[in-house]
Amino acid sequence: MHGPLARTAEDAALVLDAMIGLSRLSPISVAPPWLSALAEVDRCRDARGLRIAYASDIAGIGVDAEIDAICRQAARRLQDAGAAVEEIAFDASDGRDPYKTWRGAWMVGRQFTRLAQVEAFGENLKGNVKAGMKVTALDLAAAEHARQRLFHRFLDLFERFDILLTPAAPVKPYPVEMNFPNEINGRKFDHYIDWIAPAFLITLVSLPAGSVPAGKTRDGLPVGLQIVAPRFEEPRILSLAKLIEEAHPIGWPPHA
Repeated sequence: MHGPLARTAEDAALVLDAMIGLSRLSPISVAPPWLSALAEVDRCRDARGLRIAYASDIAGIGVDAEIDAICRQAARRLQDAGAAVEEIAFDASDGRDPYKTWRGAWMVGRQFTRLAQVEAFGENLKGNVKAGMKVTALDLAAAEHARQRLFHRFLDLFERFDILLTPAAPVKPYPVEMNFPNEINGRKFDHYIDWIAPAFLITLVSLPAGSVPAGKTRDGLPVGLQIVAPRFEEPRILSLAKLIEEAHPIGWPPHA
């Protein structure tokens, strides 16, 4: 999940323009098919012609009712900007286990030179690394086959729609003292990272996505709407984010 973090869509586009491009420093760097994300975001005035799908729960874990209502309303309001918006059911939940398999192997790779000190790691990191050390070649093969199936499901979706909108997270922002939320709507999560499944399922299939504030809860907490599109559609994602933030300004966070 790499990308810019900024206060506005325009600022995110500016940072993205500085980040992208071919580089000898990275074996997977690419040159995108657009010259400037910022220029495309600046040109955007409406969502005319866009086919937009809204799916409330792509991860199959449920979603807080207030968050779903805020995100659904933000999606529907894009009709005022010229988009065609349709609410759909889209199930990507079979990607949760494959993601955890790949994540486990990645964790071991990240900590490879420190594996002798694994018992000194924090509980979360230690558990992640130890789980990753149990991953087998067959586990990776099964995860890759599941990921391919899911990728083609997204391909089929983007034959019918230009954009997929989902709640960025299914739970409200939680107190900083809490490690991670452990349940939603009274249902316990199977794993502590399940609450970010709507985001990591997009990462699993290597699609670009962005999150933009769509409003606030009754107690003043920000709610994010995730914008997903086909590969190299980052300017379109950020352009739509600009329209959403203009329609749903949440202001600056409280400060002393």
